[in-house]
Amino acid sequence: MAHPFPLLQDLINNAKGTKPLGVVFPLSEPSLETVVELRKHALCTPILIGPRENIVLLAKQYSFDIDGIEIIDTPNNPVEAAKIAVEMSKAGKLAALMKGSLHTEDLMGPVVGKEGLRTARRTSHIFLFELSSYHKLIGISDCVVNIAPTVEHKKHILLNSLDALAKLGIHQAKVAIIAATEVINPAMQATTDAKTLVDLQRTEPFAPGALIEGPFGFDNALSAASAKTKGIDSAVSGDPDLLLAPDLQAGNILYKSLIYMAGAECAGAILGTTVPIILTSRSDSVFSRVASTALAMRIA
Repeated sequence: MAHPFPLLQDLINNAKGTKPLGVVFPLSEPSLETVVELRKHALCTPILIGPRENIVLLAKQYSFDIDGIEIIDTPNNPVEAAKIAVEMSKAGKLAALMKGSLHTEDLMGPVVGKEGLRTARRTSHIFLFELSSYHKLIGISDCVVNIAPTVEHKKHILLNSLDALAKLGIHQAKVAIIAATEVINPAMQATTDAKTLVDLQRTEPFAPGALIEGPFGFDNALSAASAKTKGIDSAVSGDPDLLLAPDLQAGNILYKSLIYMAGAECAGAILGTTVPIILTSRSDSVFSRVASTALAMRIA
């Protein structure tokens, strides 16, 4: 039987290796189940960072075999575990991090703090979606981190995402900057931001090789037929590799709509840090967690 998500499965199949992944505070059934699956797929070398006794007891409770997996013993405090994970990453001992059962802010606080893992780029996030109605994986940024990004922030988001796509072999990526409409309207910041970015890429390219166009409505970004009907002549329409969302609210609603209404599946990672970070959610499928790890390993 054909796999329901063959493109993401290919991503997983092509990401096998032994790079160290720090799983931070894995004190939940989904966290440890994911670790077991990662070992089955031989994607990485998982290292568990948290209170050893609690982790071992939880693994026994759910009959998860974690024998042979290194555990970095920490206090039973998620923030302290996150700080230790950050220090290990800075020392080059971890290629990527995965959020366990701690709250996102408990992990990201130490990550983006003054002594954390920030780079010269703004921190951002990318999702790679597989949809039955689309012919390839499509990236969407930023659905998770940047609430109301400025034009300068959007440049960083684009550069982070384009770098990630390049590491996946997607060079000269096609980018659609989406808004509620393809018409530039001074009352709609998303459309004027799109024009600014497109003009800047044409006159002073900040992402050499990328084809960046917009603004697009969601319909004419994904459908060449829709674009043609509206008189839009674009090499991006119907074939984007990446959608740049106008803000977090629109991006997050789009992400959840694709999952829960369109039956999509996705992989995602935090970018703009010295190591990629996988922000798992309790509602994520195990397959999505594995695919996200594959993405992180490919771009690490």
